[in-house]
Amino acid sequence: MKSFMSLNRFEAFSDGVFAIAMTLLVIEIKVPDLSQATASTAINTLIHTVPHILSYITSFLVIGVLWLNHNALFHLLKRVDRTVLTINLVLLMCIAFIPFPTALIGQYGSLQPIVMFYGLTLSLTGIVYNVLLFYAVRQYLWGHPQVARRFIYQAALWSISYPIFYLVASLLSFNTTTLSTILYILIPLFYLFPSVIDQQLGTLSNEF
Repeated sequence: MKSFMSLNRFEAFSDGVFAIAMTLLVIEIKVPDLSQATASTAINTLIHTVPHILSYITSFLVIGVLWLNHNALFHLLKRVDRTVLTINLVLLMCIAFIPFPTALIGQYGSLQPIVMFYGLTLSLTGIVYNVLLFYAVRQYLWGHPQVARRFIYQAALWSISYPIFYLVASLLSFNTTTLSTILYILIPLFYLFPSVIDQQLGTLSNEF
């Protein structure tokens, strides 16, 4: 089957959207006016920017983890079809949207609807990524002699847990927004570290 688009162009476009979204996150961290500030008021002003900085770090890690997974998946593929391109566009739309709920939770992080909206956005983004993953695996990797089905099941379980964790964290905001916010920070840290799946992906990429 002929590729609908060259992988180099596909990956360059996707990487560009990821990079722009990650860059846009920092725009919401406004430089405070300290021209008339004393030492104590300057410290208080900087403390008020902490929620914005935390939301920036969290969303940067979230997008970074998604980029790592996206890169690992398409490093194994030799071609892409129209369906992959369409699902990937939806994923990139979700990625590009993340700076908006990031700005909201940085400004209004104590409001339950805002905290829940942030988590639901990340959960939906993870779901779209899983749709892309499952289609690509089914279309191009399923039945490949060098790809064990056990590995596919492990990768699927690892990947589907990502949006589930964010969904659970967002629902917890009905009881406590603080716990939800803490979980939002911890979840991408958990997926940031290399796993057995990453090691197997590295082995496969050398064999393909």
